[in-house]
Parts: sequence; structure tokens; C-alpha cells
Amino acid sequence: MRFKLTFTLTNPKERILPLNYQYELSSWIYHILNSGSPEFATWLHDHGYTDDRKQFRMFTFSNLDISHRRIQGDRLEILSQEINMIVSMLPDEMIRHFITGLFQDQSFTLGDRLTQVPLKVISVEGLPEPLFSVNMSFRALSPLLISFKYPDDRYARYLEPVQSDYQLLFFRNLKQKYRTLIGADIPFDEKEGTLEILSEPRKKGILIKAGTPMESKIIGYQYDFRLTGPVELLRLGYFTGFGEKNSMGFGCGEVKKQIRHLA
Repeated sequence: MRFKLTFTLTNPKERILPLNYQYELSSWIYHILNSGSPEFATWLHDHGYTDDRKQFRMFTFSNLDISHRRIQGDRLEILSQEINMIVSMLPDEMIRHFITGLFQDQSFTLGDRLTQVPLKVISVEGLPEPLFSVNMSFRALSPLLISFKYPDDRYARYLEPVQSDYQLLFFRNLKQKYRTLIGADIPFDEKEGTLEILSEPRKKGILIKAGTPMESKIIGYQYDFRLTGPVELLRLGYFTGFGEKNSMGFGCGEVKKQIRHLA
């Protein structure tokens, strides 16, 4: 399932967001999903979408789509009255109405200790599922993150799309998601998949828990790309995110162009 959320600003005097808003936005989505109806909570539990802390993790979301804005240092001034975003997750159509009801008319304040913007959800639009094939093109709506800890490294590295291990790890991540959700391996060797970069990758560093002792910086890349691989994995990446840390707002992609597969 995929939804387009539309927010309106509820205070015209408060329009300044930090550029690093992903962690706070992720926390709000977690709160909404985990405060749902008992029926929804039972569905999540029965279908394996919760961990030991009963948190729903198989989702991703896009950057905020702000038609008119102005960057001022580490701040973002919103010049539009309404802003949009995409929230994407795997649960089937049977619980679409639960999700729609959870987000509809929600009000919250997004920001950090310095600046906040009060927002209200005024529209929740369900988006149709695209037709999936083994060869598809996507555009990243939020940075895509791939990391790996090599034997001689103290910490994991954030890989660039041009690095040799990037493609292998990209498909390995999708296979791990599949195994987590389905409970079995997909008969596919990650070396058989292809990832073709279609645009110049834009590097984006995002601070998590900015301004606190737990502050950390995560580096991802936004680009257009073409994938060749099992339909099940491409669909899974579309709905739950490509790469790592999807529920933190990384790896949300949209279908850019569909390519007919010739048998």
C-alpha cells in the first residue's frame, strides 16, 4: 500500500523546519502506526510485522514535497501552504481502511529545539499499485543507503553507487527483507541481478537526533536507476524501501518508467 499525505500549515508565523527532519518525521509515523486500533495491531502481530518491541518497521517514506521553499543555512523556510509526502508499506488492501483512518486529520508539530512547524493532515490518498515486471526503472524520492563493514574497518562504510560491492549488497538487502517477511529464501542469486544508475547520484548527508549527544550522520544517494531481478524483490523494494534504514526515511522510490520484458 502506498499513500500520499497532504499537510496544511496551521500557524502562518511558524514556517521554518530544520533540514534534518527525517528522524522526527519517522518518530511521528511510528507513533501513528503503533497507536492504531486493536484489530490493526493484531493483524501486524499475526503477519510478523512487529519485533520484540511491537514496532512496525516494514515501511518507508519520501522526502517532504514542498513546492515553494527557501534554504537558510541548516533551515528550510516553507513558502507553500500545503506540503506532500509518500508513505509506503507492504500490508495488503484488506487493512487499507485502518491505515487511512490512522492518518486522517492528525495534527502534530515537526521540527527540533530551535524551530518547529505545526502541521495537520488534510488528505490521505491511496495510490494505485503499478504493474511490476522483471525490468523496471525507479526514481529515489529519498536518499538510498547501502553500507558495509569490511574486515579491516572499525565502522561500516557508506558506499557510493559506483563502488564494486554496491550492486551485490543492494540485492542482498532485498533478499534479507524477503526472508524476514516470507520466512523462506527466494531462489535467486544476488549476483544475477543488475542495477543500472541512470542519473548522476546526489550525495546527501542527514543528521539523526541532531543537536543531542546521540547525533550521528548518515550518508545516502538519490538517483534514477533501473533494476533487473525477480518481480517479488522489485515489488518488495517499491513498497518497503530499497537499501537500509527505510523506516528512517531512506530508500523510498517511485516507478519512473516501465519496460516490457521480452521472454
